[in-house]
Amino acid sequence: MSIQILDCTLRDGGYINDWRFGKKTISSVLEKLEEAKIDIIECGFLTRMVQEEECALFQNVLAIEQVLPKHSRTSMYVAMIAIGEKELHPSELSPYDGKSISGIRLTFHQDEIGQAVEWARIIMDKGYRVFMQPVGTVFYSDMELLELVEIMNVLQPYAFYIVDTLGSMYRNDVSHRFYLIDKNMDPQIHLGFHGHNNLQLAFSNAQVLGKIQTKRTLILDATVYGMGRGAGNLPTELITQYINENIASRYDVTMVMDVYDEYIAAIRKEYEWGYSVPYHIAASHVCHPNYASYLINKQTLTMKDIEKIIQMIPQESKVIYDKKLIERLYTQFQSKQIDDSEAVREISRLIQGKKVLLLAPGKTLKTEYEAIGEFMEKQHPYVISVNFIDAQYRADACFISNHKRMDVLGQDIRRYGQVRAILTSNIPGGGAEGDLIVDYNRYLNDDQMVSDNAGLMLLKLLLRCGAEKVFLAGFDGFLLQSEGDYYREDLQMPQNQEEIVEKQTRIRRQLRELSQSMQIEFLTPSAYSQEDTYV
Repeated sequence: MSIQILDCTLRDGGYINDWRFGKKTISSVLEKLEEAKIDIIECGFLTRMVQEEECALFQNVLAIEQVLPKHSRTSMYVAMIAIGEKELHPSELSPYDGKSISGIRLTFHQDEIGQAVEWARIIMDKGYRVFMQPVGTVFYSDMELLELVEIMNVLQPYAFYIVDTLGSMYRNDVSHRFYLIDKNMDPQIHLGFHGHNNLQLAFSNAQVLGKIQTKRTLILDATVYGMGRGAGNLPTELITQYINENIASRYDVTMVMDVYDEYIAAIRKEYEWGYSVPYHIAASHVCHPNYASYLINKQTLTMKDIEKIIQMIPQESKVIYDKKLIERLYTQFQSKQIDDSEAVREISRLIQGKKVLLLAPGKTLKTEYEAIGEFMEKQHPYVISVNFIDAQYRADACFISNHKRMDVLGQDIRRYGQVRAILTSNIPGGGAEGDLIVDYNRYLNDDQMVSDNAGLMLLKLLLRCGAEKVFLAGFDGFLLQSEGDYYREDLQMPQNQEEIVEKQTRIRRQLRELSQSMQIEFLTPSAYSQEDTYV
């Protein structure tokens, strides 16, 4: 067997940073991968959806030519056209002239096979090598896969792929499909494998395929440091090192590590990718990892909650991510409508005639400790902490809208006997005796991105309870990203950096709307009280 490595860092890895590598970085990465002797290098997407030149998104092959290494090239350079996602109709491609890329990777879903074959023929007529990549190969039955192989035998593309889109394939799944294809497909057609790491199996699956005895050329897709959305991909540095040590010394792995050191390491500090339990859950139920990403970013759910929601996804919606569907399922899962009029009357009684102070766990609880303490000593407010509790602050009540936080805080609240728990109705168990349960649905707002933000929900509840003025402390926003945003390390949760600025803008908008009905005063510095967001 002949094995080739295809590095797709600039394309598949681009899902992490919206392909904003920068033109100089793109050129440098391509140059270093060339020096590493990577067999095939993917430059990015060919697409009409190009908004800026600094991205690994190209409207034509001429634009790609400008970032390719200028000296003589030994690697093959390719780009991807994704039917239905970032497509560029192949009729818009200029004919192959040897100056730019020489191959096109074409991805398609099962209901797009006819269109994919038509497009592949146009691309091949223009002189390019075509890599045919059926999304979600695991969803093809053996008969359907064999039918597709027969179509490939007629088409004669350069390569045909097993695409583990959802990272759900075990070694037997991969080897079974390999043998089925290898036995029935024209031996001149290369066979590729594109794996994802949801089950931590991308590397081991690549090794399994590498040991199969066949005369066919095998192409293994990889990215530097496994860069890719969700659980990421097969790491280029691992598979090249493995081939060097076990098959033949062909690659300069130090150049791959240079790419990581100079470019990917900085991106990794800002963006998250790699194996996690939610991605494992998504793969175990054979569904798109973006469903897990959405639920992780809510930061309100336990792992059991995430699995229960993923199990609610209909079979026909598992392969293609449907954001509206997961939003609806999340809301449906959290929805526990109750009559909370008695709890509202009790909260109204507790705050009547008092100033109300809400404490959120921002870093200013530490930096402004004396000022907050002085306010509490002089004004004797009714103090409600939000999704945390701490002996340093005398809280009269603790508002919890988050199952994940409740799992941690439950025992602490019981230990501080004087603290009254105010729980939203989505939290399982219904609370203990004396807890005040309020209707989760009633205090959501209509902005899906921040609909269940705990601070906003509590303010809406207090408005219903008759509060005319509320003081806020520790509602910092994300002012201190490099040092963490919470005053205690144990309260830190991973943040999706791409969403932070937008979330702050939307929370500020909701606060402005609430301030039309009640006075809101910040005791500590906050991004939410300013016109500009500091991240």
